[in-house]
Amino acid sequence: MQKLNINNSEVLDCLTEYSNFIQAKWDSGDLIKDLDGNFHSRNVDAKDFISLEYLEKIIKSGHDGYPEYLKGYGGLQLDMENELFRVKPAGMVYRDESCKLSEKLMTMLSARRNSLCTIYPPGGFISWHHNANAPGYNIIFTYSENGNGWWKHKDPKTGEIVHIQDDPGWNCKMGYFGHKKEDHFYHAAYTDCLRITCAYIFSEAENFWKDVIEEIEEIC
Repeated sequence: MQKLNINNSEVLDCLTEYSNFIQAKWDSGDLIKDLDGNFHSRNVDAKDFISLEYLEKIIKSGHDGYPEYLKGYGGLQLDMENELFRVKPAGMVYRDESCKLSEKLMTMLSARRNSLCTIYPPGGFISWHHNANAPGYNIIFTYSENGNGWWKHKDPKTGEIVHIQDDPGWNCKMGYFGHKKEDHFYHAAYTDCLRITCAYIFSEAENFWKDVIEEIEEIC
């Protein structure tokens, strides 16, 4: 997993407009009220599902790719046929804003699919999983209110557990999620502050993937 600098002002402007909307809703208390019906894994303890013990357990027992637990407000991605989460009526304004963001970014970056758009409150997390159900090159944009959150992954080649701390504001990471067992890219995330993650899947053509990276890091 590689960290990218978001130097493209058009991309950053789109992301900032979205995070300003979410941050304002969070600060006012409206987000908790509006999205209460879409708060998943409310009573689950994060430590049980972001631990190395849990990771080893699912590696040994087998895993289908999807996260078993996600503590946050999910189902806001552009894929309107997604069955994992159903957005309640009060949450549709958030889904509409999320879809507008994804439509802009997918056009700019030629993404194939918006795979995730989730808002995590303090204590929110996504459990260890590997996304082999949706393989491909991925760009992951993450907003952190104050940097008090993190991402971890297990390097499929070395077995090393890599910790990437969030920076305040928007962060960007890229990597490849493989479908073969030897390429399974296990990862998890946790936050103690407001955190937003929007992820996109791209073509598997290597040269195209390099163009996407250049587009994001290009100063303009």
